[in-house]
Amino acid sequence: MEGVLDFDTIDVELNEDLLKKQSRRCRDEFLNSLSLDDEDEDFIIPLFENVEDDEAPVEEEPLDDELEKEENVDEAVDEEANDSEAQFKYSTHDPNVKWNRMKPQEGERYESPQQLKLCLTNHAISKGYHIRFNKCDSVRLHCVCASDLEKFGCPYYVKASWMSNEKSLQIKKMYPHHTCVKNFNNGKLMRLTWLARQFLTKLIRTPNLKAKEIQEKVQRKFHTKISWVRSYRARCRAMSIIEGKLGDHHARVWDYGGELLRSNPYSTIKICVEDNNDGITIFKMMYICFKSIKEGWKICCRRVVRIDEYFLKGQCKGQLLTDIGRDPNNQVFPIDWVVVDIENKFNWKWFLQMLEVDLGMDAGRGM
Repeated sequence: MEGVLDFDTIDVELNEDLLKKQSRRCRDEFLNSLSLDDEDEDFIIPLFENVEDDEAPVEEEPLDDELEKEENVDEAVDEEANDSEAQFKYSTHDPNVKWNRMKPQEGERYESPQQLKLCLTNHAISKGYHIRFNKCDSVRLHCVCASDLEKFGCPYYVKASWMSNEKSLQIKKMYPHHTCVKNFNNGKLMRLTWLARQFLTKLIRTPNLKAKEIQEKVQRKFHTKISWVRSYRARCRAMSIIEGKLGDHHARVWDYGGELLRSNPYSTIKICVEDNNDGITIFKMMYICFKSIKEGWKICCRRVVRIDEYFLKGQCKGQLLTDIGRDPNNQVFPIDWVVVDIENKFNWKWFLQMLEVDLGMDAGRGM
């Protein structure tokens, strides 16, 4: 029990400079960079298009006069190409382009194989073609059409590798045209992370979006059927991207305490941690009691307090100790609460001592 008394109890305080820096705008870089427009949300992949760039062009036999003109033009073009070849630079892929507008081109440069793989996946899903990655590692990427080779013989392929003069992955060879039939049933290409990112904006606006609704939207938007389990996992993946994991939230417990004091001045916020010999700080408990709740209990509530505890389930386990009172309407009036790692005599004693100080009980005298 004596070892528990070595906790570092810290009162969270905010100085004036920190108060001035506070803003209503979300400070999460991901949420700030997330586009909230309706253009991508309402987009539905068209089943039929008048012009398809990815279809193989039909070659026509040129006339004799046209052949002579083309030969003269080719000679002039070759001379100009030799002069400007050294100055030519390939384009760089823009990851901020809408997913349904991404189109890989020969010579285009990418930051990593994952970025190129995402671009090829987006383009294949938006156009309704199946692709397969024969090789995708840290050195090279090779992508071909996943349709029946004997039936369609689709010549589509993409080959990319790292450039020798810079740290960029470049498409060295590709044949971008498909000769196979379109098939929008691209469930294998739609990974959980890909599906999750398609519904980030929707989940930010409507956090109560059900997995069944996501399943229906995928069928309407992408013309693909997915199972309820997969839509549920995609929803969980999207919520983890938006909110972050619970471990990341607990790592920012100091910011949480500071934000509580900023929005609720003169409240009682105490955070207890334990420093290990390896330099890692372990969270032990956190006590919260708002100023308005303290004053409200003193003015209008009955002098009756009930204590209770609840188990915290999930990634970060623990227990929640609470104090509850009764208001004049005989309704529940929460007073304060503390998150602890385990329920024991020391934690209860510390919790009740904090309650006594905040409510001015004076050991029960005068209540």
